[in-house]
Amino acid sequence: MRLASGFTRTSAENSWKEFIEWIGFATLLEALQRKQRSLDDWAAFKEIAPRLFSIEHGIDSALRKWRATRKLWYPKDKTIYDAYSFVTACVQIKRQLSENKARVFRRRVISEILPNGRLCHLDHEFRTVQNLVGFGWNITHFGFCGDPGSDFIGERAGVEVEVESKCLSPEIGLGVSYELAARLMSRLSRELRQRYPLCLTTIRIELPGQSQDAGGVDVIKRHVLESYFRMEDFRSESLRIEVKTSSLEQFFARFPETQSEEWLQTTFNAIRTREGDYGYFIRRSEELIFCNLIPVRPNQQVKKIMKLISTTCERQFSKRRPALLWLHLQGLEPGEIDNTPHWADDFFRTLARHAFTSERRSHLSSLAFTGDSDLDHRSVHYLGKDRRQVDATGRVRGYDNPRCHFGSVPILAPLFSSEGKFR
Repeated sequence: MRLASGFTRTSAENSWKEFIEWIGFATLLEALQRKQRSLDDWAAFKEIAPRLFSIEHGIDSALRKWRATRKLWYPKDKTIYDAYSFVTACVQIKRQLSENKARVFRRRVISEILPNGRLCHLDHEFRTVQNLVGFGWNITHFGFCGDPGSDFIGERAGVEVEVESKCLSPEIGLGVSYELAARLMSRLSRELRQRYPLCLTTIRIELPGQSQDAGGVDVIKRHVLESYFRMEDFRSESLRIEVKTSSLEQFFARFPETQSEEWLQTTFNAIRTREGDYGYFIRRSEELIFCNLIPVRPNQQVKKIMKLISTTCERQFSKRRPALLWLHLQGLEPGEIDNTPHWADDFFRTLARHAFTSERRSHLSSLAFTGDSDLDHRSVHYLGKDRRQVDATGRVRGYDNPRCHFGSVPILAPLFSSEGKFR
């Protein structure tokens, strides 16, 4: 498996056309529209959505431009760069797959575009392959198509390593994940029918513990629908629902700038319950329903990532080869990986200590962290003309395991610096 780390304008044009034909224009357009509809009313994600869904935003923008002109455009916009890079990688991989594997890979790409998916997960796998190839590893096994085991097996100079990539969203560790909240709100949006005309109906859904304690999405949805229909509150140890109505006319008098791009965020900030909750507006002909999903338990980010490290190391790796676990912290600025404040340094070291101090994870050779990349725009002189060149710059921070029973394995040679080694 070979995967180039960059693209030219010509390769982007060719890859884009092949990508459209492979996925299907109508299929791609419908998937992007469904993703956009799922995000439109998410006030809590309005500011961060361009970072969480950079590739989806870029493909959507490029597709609309290409649909009208049959040409790609090249603005100084990271989302567009991310989209072209992702499309180029998809086409390169598709060309190296069998027909059956290519169909499976296509289904995965589409599923990640849909509301419950994120293309960043696939993109992180692409970047992992690009880095491994850049350090001389030959990828002999890859998990783009959902094959069991680790994501990748690399071979170099007779040594084999296993690599697992995980893309961690900023909301990991919150009481409720975006994916669960999206599923719940999507189902409520489909099933809530107008019952209180000319009213703003506020439904506050509090989860004191984990969503599983409340019975999961379907049980929570059923209780919300019953409370809304009967205008009755619901209380249990694991779920609390409160339903209230107020004048819709007074609400719009208080927040009149409905055509403003800032209206959704401003309104949500004014009526939300607390930081870390989720807000979703459901529009009906004469009623506006505001669903406020409120996780009560505190942020458990470190605990969640520790659990992910444990589960991944013990289930995804065969333990017959040295292993690298690569965690991408989505939404973390590139400079924050190197120039970290004290809290971040403690955060990384805590995770490394957890990963390396158990005999059950002694096969783990290294733990790597990356943040988001920035774009570096510059002009280069080529064939007597100034050409614009765009590079993505990022940072890697890693720790080597001194207790690895395979010994020192320079997976990303040279080894991480002594400052990055955990003792």
